Amino acid sequence: MHIHIICVNTGEENPDDHLELGYMISDALQVALKEMKSQNIQVNVSFGDKANEEADIAIWFVCEASDIPLTVNNNQQNYKLFLNNLEEEHQPEAIKNLRSYHLSRFDNRIGKEVTLSIPLLEGYRVFYWLVISDLALDIYDAFNQHHYSKQVFLGDTSDDLRMERLLLKRDLKAFGFDILPKKDYPCHTDSMSQIQWEDLNDVEIAIHLAGGREGEKINHDAYSFLEWQEKVTETYVLQNENKIKKFVWVPPTVRFSTDKRKFYIEKLLKNVDEHEATYTFKTDLEKFKTILHGELSTYSRGEDPSLKDDFAAKKVYLMCDIEDTEHSEILESRLSTLGFGILKLGTGQGAKMMRRQHQRHLQVCNSTIIFVDKAPDDWILAKLQDNLRASGLGRKEPLNTKAIVATNYGIASRLSKILDGNPLYKSVGIFVFDDVMISDDLLSFLSSF
Repeated sequence: MHIHIICVNTGEENPDDHLELGYMISDALQVALKEMKSQNIQVNVSFGDKANEEADIAIWFVCEASDIPLTVNNNQQNYKLFLNNLEEEHQPEAIKNLRSYHLSRFDNRIGKEVTLSIPLLEGYRVFYWLVISDLALDIYDAFNQHHYSKQVFLGDTSDDLRMERLLLKRDLKAFGFDILPKKDYPCHTDSMSQIQWEDLNDVEIAIHLAGGREGEKINHDAYSFLEWQEKVTETYVLQNENKIKKFVWVPPTVRFSTDKRKFYIEKLLKNVDEHEATYTFKTDLEKFKTILHGELSTYSRGEDPSLKDDFAAKKVYLMCDIEDTEHSEILESRLSTLGFGILKLGTGQGAKMMRRQHQRHLQVCNSTIIFVDKAPDDWILAKLQDNLRASGLGRKEPLNTKAIVATNYGIASRLSKILDGNPLYKSVGIFVFDDVMISDDLLSFLSSF
């Protein structure tokens, strides 16, 4: 797999900053693809207006508004990645219809746009890895001609809900459904309606996410790009006698950018005017996923062995002492957000049942994490011994990826000294988790299995 990341040069005085970001994306992309068991990955990064002819995949990394003419080879897989928000009129003509991948998002906590930078901004790392993982999975599926038997329509969203859309897209693909649209729609109502209508003909369900920001403008005074997209779905459902269902998710807490947007969401929640055929849910994202799972389970879909294998390869068994249960949930949440399947022992069951579940987790997981904050050394060593004995519990492959995650450097240093004296523990990695972000070293370690 040969990938060429082309930094579209806008003629700035200091383009080296963008090239450095390109190399940063290259490193992260390779980690994500290796996680999917891709092999022989070669990634080149350069400025230019044309991709390397030998490349299988071209990623057009656009950092600023540009009208530079680009030469796109349709025999290659082409993707476009934006550092900042770029409206259609400010994009190079040759890549306008390619599907957009956005490195920026509006952070409601601080009230402004955040994007990729060196060093990474605090709180941005999770979103960055989600974007790269999303791009990597789409590249992997296309390159390996992976076929999904069913499709869903997942509408575009405003920049304040980009993370939620990525999480929902990942979940839907894990559930066995491919995602439409595959290309960006033009910002013109007639053209958009026609192309979207064709996409809706091929899906089982249509899903839209409605946040507090309007999004991009179009050639219509009353609607934004996102609102028109949602209107087209509503019209399709009504004219096709509910052939598909239309679901809209609204987050529990919304900060509205304008009164107009607030009024639009209020009508949406009341299912009035142009939203009569809409199932609207104002709840947290996990509950909405559960609702969708129940709905999508009604559609017949064949089991995909390769998909099952792919997700089995991401299962992490997270072990913690009872005193560290609450603290470990922060790490669990971070890993889950990044796409790792988390195995943990259930509570409120007998010792025999817990032991059986513990052995089962060691059989099916591909990596283990022993989370340590207040746990005593005897408990830690007992769990390490269980890791070593995992091969005798019916595992098909050796358990090669074993990590200890400590809550501070003092604990990590003390455990390192204990383990250094035993050659059996040479393969155990020791990392520190600070409640804010997961280290790149830990992510790389977990992605090595």
